[in-house]
Amino acid sequence: MSLSPKKFLQLFIVVIVFLSLIIQFFLMLQGPAYKGFLDTLVRFVSYFTILSNTLVVIYFLNLLLKNDSTGKFWQKAETGTAITVYISVVGIVYHTVLSQLHHPVGLAFWADHGLHSFSPLLTFLYWTFFTSKRMVQYKTIPYWLIYPAAYFMYTVFRGSLSGFYPYPFLDLNKISFAQALGNSLIVLLVFSILSISLSFIANKRFQYLNSNII
Repeated sequence: MSLSPKKFLQLFIVVIVFLSLIIQFFLMLQGPAYKGFLDTLVRFVSYFTILSNTLVVIYFLNLLLKNDSTGKFWQKAETGTAITVYISVVGIVYHTVLSQLHHPVGLAFWADHGLHSFSPLLTFLYWTFFTSKRMVQYKTIPYWLIYPAAYFMYTVFRGSLSGFYPYPFLDLNKISFAQALGNSLIVLLVFSILSISLSFIANKRFQYLNSNII
């Protein structure tokens, strides 16, 4: 049984991102900062990159295994657009800020780019060809921002207790709380702009496609 291009892309994204997550976790287990399995697992899921890529896997796995239905949560255009925004910001922040701080090689290189390059690009590609054909409700955008806002608050709170901050722009060991707050607000602004922009594009495309229906 052959897969349609849509289903093939869903499967391809699931495989690429899932393998990248597994490799990244394996490398952390083998890394110099290893302090036990549980500690490594907690650190692993402390990264917005990991959480967002896990969302990508769950999202596309649901699309792959279930029939299309706009009434179901994972099949909604809003859900797909929000996840596209999350993973796009992962790629934007990585390539504009974080990629200059380290240069992975070998398996680490492929895992790194699987999570920060291939995942954002492939997810955006899927959104462009399939999700963006449907109407997106602007009123849902504030709800999309709950996840990144909650992540920033949790990271700062947990970091104040453990001393571990996944990202340098949130690291209160090196910068002030005001700087961390400012950095968080800037990233949230990026989330907001991208959310509004993709929703606008999707709605305009929906109107254009439906205006041509006689």
